[in-house]
Amino acid sequence: MQLAQVLDVIEALFRAAAHPEIEAVERFGAGIAPGGPSPAGVRIRYGDGALAYLWGAIWPQETDLPVPDVLPPPAGRRPDRVAVLAVMLLDAARPAAFRSWRLVALADLGPGGERGKAPRGVRIVCADGTSMLLRATAAGGPDRAPEQEPYPDYRIPDGIGAGLPTGVSAG
Repeated sequence: MQLAQVLDVIEALFRAAAHPEIEAVERFGAGIAPGGPSPAGVRIRYGDGALAYLWGAIWPQETDLPVPDVLPPPAGRRPDRVAVLAVMLLDAARPAAFRSWRLVALADLGPGGERGKAPRGVRIVCADGTSMLLRATAAGGPDRAPEQEPYPDYRIPDGIGAGLPTGVSAG
C-alpha cells in the first residue's frame, strides 16, 4: 500500500466522524512516501482555528501506548488528541485496508516530563503487510483552546466504516 492510500482512509474516517469541533479535513504535501521534504498528510482544522496534522513519517523509535477511554483535552494536547481520535476511529471502523493499528509515543517528542511517553503517532499495518507511521503534530489557533473536553457527549457514529476506501489497487 502507498502512503496516499493510507491517507485516503484516514481522511475519510475524519470526515465521517462528524466531530463537532472539526471544521475541515484537508490533504497536504506532495510526498509519495513517508518522510522527505514535502511529507503528505491529513490536516484537521478546528473551530478555534487550531490545526492538527497526521503525516507520513519515519521515526527512529516508538513505544506502543494504550488507547485512553477519553480524548485528551484540546489545550496543549492537540497532537495527542488527533492521534487518539484517529485510533478510536480506526477501532470503530475496522477498515479492511488495514490489518492493525496502534497508538504510539515517539522518542524525544511530547511535552516536558512526558517526552517519549505522549501519544504522537499512529502505526498502521496495511492488509498487504506494508507498515506506515503517521506522526501527529499541531499548531495553535487565534482562539484559546479549551482546558476541558468541549464535547463530552460526542460519540463516534454507528457504521462509520461503511464506504471507506479499500486502499488496495492493482498497482
